[in-house]
Amino acid sequence: MGAAACITLPVLSTGCSNEAEVLAAGNALRKKIIPMDVGNLKITIVYDNNRFNKELKTDWGFSCLVEGLDKTILFDTGRYDTILMANLNALDIDPKKIDLVFLSHEHPDHIGGLEKILASTSRIDILMAQSFLSGIGKEAKTRGSKEVRVNQPVMVTKSGLSSGEMKSFVKNEQALFIDTTGGVIVITGCAHPGIVDIIERSQKLLQKDILLVLGGFHLLQDHAGSIREIASRFQEMNVRYVAPTHCSGPETRTIFKEMYGENYLDSGVGRIITARDMPGRAV
Repeated sequence: MGAAACITLPVLSTGCSNEAEVLAAGNALRKKIIPMDVGNLKITIVYDNNRFNKELKTDWGFSCLVEGLDKTILFDTGRYDTILMANLNALDIDPKKIDLVFLSHEHPDHIGGLEKILASTSRIDILMAQSFLSGIGKEAKTRGSKEVRVNQPVMVTKSGLSSGEMKSFVKNEQALFIDTTGGVIVITGCAHPGIVDIIERSQKLLQKDILLVLGGFHLLQDHAGSIREIASRFQEMNVRYVAPTHCSGPETRTIFKEMYGENYLDSGVGRIITARDMPGRAV
């Protein structure tokens, strides 16, 4: 898959601000989306403040590479470009293989490595929420790439879609939903709109159970009782596997591991997740 392949998406002016709009968007998207073979899935965490591979650098931030779709997606770009590029190199990942950069939200620990990625390749799409304020679009254009702003849920690959911009008093955010033959995979940056709300949106859009929720859950400052309630909600919503990273917090990781047992995927920078890590998946 070459990085020269670009997507063509409309710049949307109105978001899904109520349940009726979300359901309407889901009805349209479900007619088009094609579940990917979960056996082809490969997710590599390339930036995180939690360590998994001791050979890689850790730092506050998040980024992961998603392979197996019709486009290779870099989800977020961490905080420091030097660390991102060093980890990509150590993992033998060529930035030129990236087709799409998916930016969850406009915080430095999620967009800091973007300029270096743009300098390392060309003609890639950068998908961001409508509310982004930074001059990313101008930088992308000078590099031969393209900025795509979204507000409503929209397909970004044949099997992947953006949640659309979800509101938060901290920072509006979008999540990545991947429809697979084993269920939906939800990837979040910091889950500022609420991790449960993000999962609920994926279910409204795709009307399928969740195979995996991976990324920042933004529970670093929550107390144990609140975290347990959220983990219970995950189970009530039939989330099969969990991989909390980044801003989830150590207590969150401990509690989810206790409650999910073998369906908890210990994750951090360097962790590679494939279908083999989720043997209980539906097929």
